[in-house]
Amino acid sequence: MASHSMIKSEERTGLLRNTKILIVEDIDSMRYLLQYTLERIVGLSVSGLASGVAEARRSAMRERPDLVLLDEILPGESSYDFLKELVEQKLPVVLLTGIEKPEHALPAGALGRIVKPNGRSLEKDVDRLQKSLRLLAPMLFEG
Repeated sequence: MASHSMIKSEERTGLLRNTKILIVEDIDSMRYLLQYTLERIVGLSVSGLASGVAEARRSAMRERPDLVLLDEILPGESSYDFLKELVEQKLPVVLLTGIEKPEHALPAGALGRIVKPNGRSLEKDVDRLQKSLRLLAPMLFEG
């Protein structure tokens, strides 16, 4: 399998600071696709992967990530209740959605939404996620 080199983010949107992200996504293949895609962005590291709220809660307490990417729909405990907990802990949260153009209101406390990668083009997914993060969480970027 060919390895993909890191996408040089500074060429497009400014270098990302050393940033830890917690990914909360219940579908295994999507969780790993998100990790693989996000780790192609220079300066970003995935500090935790969680398939549900209980696991994410433990990881957030242990790792204190700079940003949480939270799937809007999770089995078991409500994503929105967990969002409130994260906001109370002063952890920034961006919601993950599979809907291309979501029309439902953004819940209080969320910085915004990012459409999950489709896996068809790694470079396009990396570029789109990076631009979305820069727009929704500019405090994570230098300059």
